[in-house]
Amino acid sequence: MTMANTVDVEAIRKASRMLKAPDGPMQYLRNVQELLAEVELPSGSLSWFGNGAVERHNASVGGHLDNMRTGVEHLGRAAEQLEQTARNWEKSDQPWVVK
Repeated sequence: MTMANTVDVEAIRKASRMLKAPDGPMQYLRNVQELLAEVELPSGSLSWFGNGAVERHNASVGGHLDNMRTGVEHLGRAAEQLEQTARNWEKSDQPWVVK
């Protein structure tokens, strides 16, 4: 008895769309990015004595902003790769694949 493997091409496409959806993870990271950009402090905002704290705070915010940008890029690539995978499976002529 042979079992056929099933590939749900539409489910792969749906996963790709979900990553890019207006309420999906990519948009969530973009929203966080916007909020983080608003919490950067201007130089001297905590007086001359607080400049070190302001610099450390802004460096921390900058690190988080970089992480958000990287996250958006990675999710974008994942969405593209899922779509490419769906196209590849769609074209597959392997006899053991049931679509």
